[in-house]
Amino acid sequence: MNKFKFLFLGFGSLLVILLTGCEQQIVSPLLSSSVNRSIHVTGSGSVTGEPDIATLYLGVSVEKESVEEAREEAASTMTAVIDSLKANGIAENDIQTENFSIYPQYDWKDEGRVLRGYRVNNSVRAKIRELETLSDIIDDATGAGGDIVVVDSIQFMIEDPTPLQAQARVLAVKNAEAKAQTLAEASGVTLGKPITITETTRTVGPPIAYAETAEFAADDGARSATPIQAGELTVTINVTLVYEIE
Repeated sequence: MNKFKFLFLGFGSLLVILLTGCEQQIVSPLLSSSVNRSIHVTGSGSVTGEPDIATLYLGVSVEKESVEEAREEAASTMTAVIDSLKANGIAENDIQTENFSIYPQYDWKDEGRVLRGYRVNNSVRAKIRELETLSDIIDDATGAGGDIVVVDSIQFMIEDPTPLQAQARVLAVKNAEAKAQTLAEASGVTLGKPITITETTRTVGPPIAYAETAEFAADDGARSATPIQAGELTVTINVTLVYEIE
């Protein structure tokens, strides 16, 4: 029995020596973890708003027997598309080249791979600041470029989401506080002040897919305007709060 007492006392002495030799930042969490009483909760707040700008992704895609033929037609067509965008009031610094590529195209036949020609893709993104003109911008650009114009997508955005984020942030904190208060009351404890707060922001509003290739065989008089609906965007703030338990 005395032997076991001796071993226990020796182990306790060794633990004290080890903790005394450790740096303060290591020892403190070990000693305080048992008295660290807190409630962890998450909260979410969402606010909807109307988009006020849009990004239009469009370009040209052409295949010819030679690189030069494909490049020349793509260049002239893209120039016409960009001129159309500028004519509709889009500033030059709101138009940016997104992609330019040249790839060989092959056919697979009995004798193997046979070169068919070359495809040139040239695409831009244009920021539209007046959404009421978006339909005309699409129609004029595809009309200027003809059958090789490709419209990839439209992305609606809110240029300055700060006011909506502020509203959503308040809702998220209130939501988290209500959860923490409910947990405290159900547990029979008193909720203290928040110790830490973290947040994440999310804007819901996926790009609108558009036709893969625009074809305008009919004349302008018979052509219908492209219908575009901007809809609404939802700004969501998620917060994580840690509250003290008094």
